[in-house]
Amino acid sequence: LLCAGTLFAQGNIEFVENKGQWDERVRFQGEVSNGMFYIRNGGFTVLQQHPADLARLAQLKHGLTAEGKLATTDQTVRVRSYAWHVDFVGASSQPAIIPDKPLPTYNNYFIGNNPAKWASECRVYQGISIQSLYPGIDLRYYTDRGTLKYDIIVQPGADPSRIRMKYDGVQKLQVKNK
Repeated sequence: LLCAGTLFAQGNIEFVENKGQWDERVRFQGEVSNGMFYIRNGGFTVLQQHPADLARLAQLKHGLTAEGKLATTDQTVRVRSYAWHVDFVGASSQPAIIPDKPLPTYNNYFIGNNPAKWASECRVYQGISIQSLYPGIDLRYYTDRGTLKYDIIVQPGADPSRIRMKYDGVQKLQVKNK
């Protein structure tokens, strides 16, 4: 077992299946602290919004300005966002993506006026496994004590040197040994 990385989140991540409510490249989406985590074919994307901007937006939703005064209907807020992507280079183009630990609930998405873009009964899971990402190598996304994690699982006889990860949009990358 190779522990490949850790991403931060608050509470348990619930991975929601994509039934057409998001971009077709997204297979599952999970909410993380100040943003979203998207599981895609071949990798994942992290979207983070600036915490202060989200706090201002929440105040406006409750009818208050940043100064605590009543907001007018013409108040606007700019939400700064940042996204970065990780792709598994040379990985299988069609690995088996298997959700597990289903929750006894589902989400519905009625976005816009076009019923073709609506998605209902989207199942929610606590873990996602990607089988045969590389020959004999699997990947698992899950939450551990409020932290979003992913493990790369190397089966006996598999070649871990095949694992290559391409980071796009990351400004500083650091390897940390535990």
